[in-house]
Amino acid sequence: MNVLARAQKPTNKTKDSSDPAGQSSGSSMGFRPELQGLRAIAVLLVIIHHLRPGALSGGFIGVDIFFVISGYLITAHLYRELHGTGKISLLNFWARRVRRLLPLAFTVLLATAVLVYVWIPATEHGTMFIHLAAAGLYVENWALVSDATDYAAAGQMSTAVQHYWSLSVEEQFYLFWPLLLLVGVWLIPKALRQKKTTPSTIRTSAVSVHRIMLMTIALIAVFSFIYGLWITAANPAGAYFDTAARAWQFAVGGLVALLCINRGIRGWAGTLLGWAGLVTLLVGAVMIPTLTRFPGTMALVPTLGTAAVLASGSITRGYGRWFSHGTWLSIPPARWMGDISYGAYLWHWPLIIVAPFVLNTEPKWYHEAGIVALTLLLAWLCQLLIENPLRFGTLLKPVKNSFIFALVGMLILGGVSWAGTTASAQSANLPRMSHEDPCYGARTLLDPVNCQPVESNFAPYPSAVAVSQQVRAPLFPGCETDTLEVGDKSCLLGDTENPKLRIAVVGDSHATAWLPALEVLAKQRHWQLETHIRSGCSPSLASLKQAEQLSGQAERLCTESIRALGPKLANDKGLDAVIVAAQGNKRQWVSSAGYEFTDPKTEGFTALWESWTQRGKKVVVLQEVPRLGNKNVPTCVATNPEDPQACSVTREKGLSIRHNLHKALESKTAPKGIVHADLTNSICSADRCFAVLGSLITYYDQSHLSHDFARSLAPELGKQLAKDPFFAAAK
Repeated sequence: MNVLARAQKPTNKTKDSSDPAGQSSGSSMGFRPELQGLRAIAVLLVIIHHLRPGALSGGFIGVDIFFVISGYLITAHLYRELHGTGKISLLNFWARRVRRLLPLAFTVLLATAVLVYVWIPATEHGTMFIHLAAAGLYVENWALVSDATDYAAAGQMSTAVQHYWSLSVEEQFYLFWPLLLLVGVWLIPKALRQKKTTPSTIRTSAVSVHRIMLMTIALIAVFSFIYGLWITAANPAGAYFDTAARAWQFAVGGLVALLCINRGIRGWAGTLLGWAGLVTLLVGAVMIPTLTRFPGTMALVPTLGTAAVLASGSITRGYGRWFSHGTWLSIPPARWMGDISYGAYLWHWPLIIVAPFVLNTEPKWYHEAGIVALTLLLAWLCQLLIENPLRFGTLLKPVKNSFIFALVGMLILGGVSWAGTTASAQSANLPRMSHEDPCYGARTLLDPVNCQPVESNFAPYPSAVAVSQQVRAPLFPGCETDTLEVGDKSCLLGDTENPKLRIAVVGDSHATAWLPALEVLAKQRHWQLETHIRSGCSPSLASLKQAEQLSGQAERLCTESIRALGPKLANDKGLDAVIVAAQGNKRQWVSSAGYEFTDPKTEGFTALWESWTQRGKKVVVLQEVPRLGNKNVPTCVATNPEDPQACSVTREKGLSIRHNLHKALESKTAPKGIVHADLTNSICSADRCFAVLGSLITYYDQSHLSHDFARSLAPELGKQLAKDPFFAAAK
């Protein structure tokens, strides 16, 4: 992250004798020690926010501060080179970025790989090492965009290299920014029908190159900002990491650099502007809610606040210096913190992620103080031993050596990632309890006298590692539509040749989690299952009051899908039954266009069921499964190998999530004849809900039934369905 790099002090200093309060610096072309203090503020905001989000909800804007500073410094550097020589040496520019950024970035990634392998449960290794490779290739932001649009990955543990997303955005900026400026220098004069611009005319016409660069950057800023507003509304989780949605923040820094090329706003006006910018940043860090959609309009707060500080001059002599923001941003502790801020940013997050596993408890305030102290110590040592020697030494000075270093480092990190992923996968399946054992899986609660809920003599099989991988390895690919996918996928399971019953399976990803059990029954009883499942989409005709887990686009697609599905299934004369399953959540519902409900949270579901029962379809509602808190169940089991019961919860807590289907079933508007299947007693005893039953881990994440445990539920599910004459006759 070059925004954390210290600028080199120039040999010349400019003086402004007309400044009534003394010397005032503000040129974008000179050394500005107060920027170190601004970097210090930015990195401290990020660290405090990551340690205590509740104490500093908007501390994440420290990253936005870095982006603006980066655009400011890099644009100033490129302008000097382009104006002075008529060209930009791209290879030299990129080689300098390699020398400055990659040695420490690679060091921290390798150290993080060791920490992950030693301390993090193996259930998380696959995801962790995949993201480590993405971070090493500087595409971590796009890996996180992919996760943000993958509903199945929404509940996964944060990776130890997740913070590399901002470094990835910066590296992509460094790659494309000089190219965009060169394109602008070539294209804009042609668009304005001016005389052909040549290197010689660029060197001799500061006004020309200055104007062209301003126009280029202004266009980038406008288009990027508009795109950022659109993508933030359409996909807020992914927009946060999107380079194109962030480009305008770099561009604002670049505009400040060019507009303040000779002098910033100096004197008392500059001082007031600088303090206003700092106050804006600090107020934003305190007041902006953590869940604010970024980078939408709220991102203007840190961007313009940083721009104000960059555009303001600093009074450096006379009595005025004691009132100048630059004086306080330039004090030795602030400059020291700014010097090591790059290392502090890199080190703090892996330490925060690993700490709970090292301590075997959630960190207390004194642990958090220790994390901060260790972060600063490692950052300082790395600056002395790694950053400065490789940045200023002779080893990487040749351009060729810099690129060789980058290539070798990326290959090493790729190899480490592959080795870590392979090692965890190889330990994933060790044979354990037989499928025929009377206490296997869900059968264990049917015989509490002879079976213990957690079989202490048998390790879980499949292992916690194997179960955790089910989130990305669906048993029925192509049977579930993704949240942002246009159109609806569907597949057929069971007896597709000569079925006794045709049954539609409707719901969200929790309906998919029931498919292993339903497929067993379908094959045994000659049913044909037809899936109509969309990730994250509750099967309700009501609308969400606010999108808590879904973006605006995903909510629209969900609404359209459910409204089309209702009459489609109702009018399907060959369809015999509909099975509905969904997660229990606390979404808030309102009436929607064409549907006026007295109680939208229940009637949105029951109205859909009634549209099917009125056309002769049997409707089955699978009760929401219990939830074991917010913990990732396989990870909890792997972390507590000697005491899997540590991952269980009380029955009351496990059933506290039933906010949708359960309430709809109990409502007065529920149509008669609904078949209700509740498998709670196969997951929970009279007082506990379990993470391991009969050698099977019950969930593959926080709330979805694991594949093998779902299969073990098939006999009990079949018994409950057979209580209804319709299904009893179809056995």
